[in-house]
Amino acid sequence: MHFLRQWLCFLLFLPIIASCSKEREEPLKKVIPQFVSQPPKDNLKTKAVDTNLYKSYKLTGAQSLSDLSQELGEKRMFILLKINRRDLKHLKEGETYAIPNSDDSENTYSPYPLHVSALDSIHKIIIVSRRVQAFVAYENGKLIKWGPTSTGKKSTPTPEGLYHTNWKSKETHSTVDDAWLLKWYFNLDNLEGISMHEYDLPGYPVSHSCIRLLSQDAEGIYNWAEQWKLSPDRKTIAENGTPVIVFGEYAYGKTPPWKKLLSDVHAADISETEMNEVIKKYMSQK
Repeated sequence: MHFLRQWLCFLLFLPIIASCSKEREEPLKKVIPQFVSQPPKDNLKTKAVDTNLYKSYKLTGAQSLSDLSQELGEKRMFILLKINRRDLKHLKEGETYAIPNSDDSENTYSPYPLHVSALDSIHKIIIVSRRVQAFVAYENGKLIKWGPTSTGKKSTPTPEGLYHTNWKSKETHSTVDDAWLLKWYFNLDNLEGISMHEYDLPGYPVSHSCIRLLSQDAEGIYNWAEQWKLSPDRKTIAENGTPVIVFGEYAYGKTPPWKKLLSDVHAADISETEMNEVIKKYMSQK
């Protein structure tokens, strides 16, 4: 677990940022390098039948983080970050976290349904819930990947609506502050500059309207989603990229759903009924 030990001397004492930080996140060792289309393998154990998906763990210092990483291993530590909507450097001493209680795959812990029949005819789509601060990628209705997000803070929220993955760049600089380097960048709104990319995940919405992702998830979307296709004169869009739906309302100032998982495993769930309503609302715009 060399990638964890690098942080132990200072990790637990970093303050939670209240706005975009110039300090960069050290990427985790990659567990899954890209999105892979395959049937979910989580049907043996799901939230519908298991009320013990999570257990609590309070970080009391660097040693407790080391002990936890040894207990969980890299795969489950990565799931811990997803569950708690954080990157590694924003795990804080004194806080209690929900941790995965089994070796099930990360899809078991998804707030989204593993299959949405209304998406069966749609080759690829990304959906982002501001309420539960998580994205999901579906391929012909099957969940391919999910992960945590940090969308816009209260003063600069990520607007709800239908977007598409337009153009991409492995690295680009923020239009808000040129010092902010954004990796695995995928533009969603070419006029407003809204995008998905890797950046700090402190455990709540904090961006300037962009959708922040963990490093692996950002790289996965970068390699999986389709770019737009422009006309020969590059003045009009001949074909849109992968659709991206942003929906739901985040309850600023209130306890977020994922912090209630220890007492209610369904606290952050998004039902297929809710998904169907969102799909009907936005995909009719295509």
